[in-house]
Amino acid sequence: MPLTKPAPPPPKPTFDEFSTPADFNDKFKKKETTKYMNPCSVEEKQSMKCLDKNNYDKSKCDYFFIQYKECKKKWLEDRRQLRRKGLL
Repeated sequence: MPLTKPAPPPPKPTFDEFSTPADFNDKFKKKETTKYMNPCSVEEKQSMKCLDKNNYDKSKCDYFFIQYKECKKKWLEDRRQLRRKGLL
């Protein structure tokens, strides 16, 4: 049996826009201290819906989890920048 190379991994998807509303920071400053706000709730719901649909096989939902992870990463970086500038 000849040795074969494994298939290369699929390319990482790129995402141009996320679902974070433009006025999110204003809403975040005005929220009650006990109220939780998630700017990536659309991506979160999509990933959970995909899991439900695919019998919790996470490998079939990689696209949605990567999208959620990238949204969360961008949001946290934006928050860090605002804190450094003293705007939040």
